[in-house]
Amino acid sequence: MKAFGASDIGLHRKQNQDSYLIVENKAKDILAMVCDGIGGGLAGDVASHMAVRHMKERFLQKSGFQDDLDVKHWLMDVIQEANDLIFMQSAKSAMQKGMGTTCVGVIYTRRQTYIFNIGDSRIYGVYGNDFICLTEDHSFVRDLLKAGEITEEEAKHHPNRNMLTNALGIWNTVKVDINKIKGGYSRLLICSDGLHGYVKEEDIFRIITGQPDIRSVVYDLINASKSVGGYDNVSVIVFMSEDGDARE
Repeated sequence: MKAFGASDIGLHRKQNQDSYLIVENKAKDILAMVCDGIGGGLAGDVASHMAVRHMKERFLQKSGFQDDLDVKHWLMDVIQEANDLIFMQSAKSAMQKGMGTTCVGVIYTRRQTYIFNIGDSRIYGVYGNDFICLTEDHSFVRDLLKAGEITEEEAKHHPNRNMLTNALGIWNTVKVDINKIKGGYSRLLICSDGLHGYVKEEDIFRIITGQPDIRSVVYDLINASKSVGGYDNVSVIVFMSEDGDARE
């Protein structure tokens, strides 16, 4: 499995508050994640960097995972630790008060692939001709959709479409979705809402399956976000399967 990622400030923001990570440990497991910072000034930038730095440090200390339960417990523990660090830092500084970040990512092992999510950054998978969103947004609009109170089209233009119901570092405890996903995918995409919030899913699917060069795919996705206005920071990580990678 090969992975590549990049982040771009976009065309309108003064800072890039996104952070991303791709790291391999001694067991050849891969951790890849995207964090989209929230909070005024540089606070979102601080929160997303803190989350990525802590997850990287702890992952490199991990010599391998024994089973599904080991992965789940490790993620829950390390994400709570990151939450505590951001929450405590926020309490110390008036300028950083209320800062937080989304956090979405993949742990790829030789046996299985696991995903985790906090907030409204997303993971998509390509399974044959199907392009599937594998995460569920933690947002006010998503809750309205699930309750049947608005339609998908109304959600795209809802005035509170960017309001999160869950984020890392905002509260003293954090909820995280952790799942093992089905093998057999040819591509995985991890992205901030600077991509999926502006570029149509059919266009993302066309780009991610359009060519075999992983670097070109990543930059084409970033350029697609900028071509429709570049209103937000955008971060993209793509996994591509190689011969022998496919799993049932």
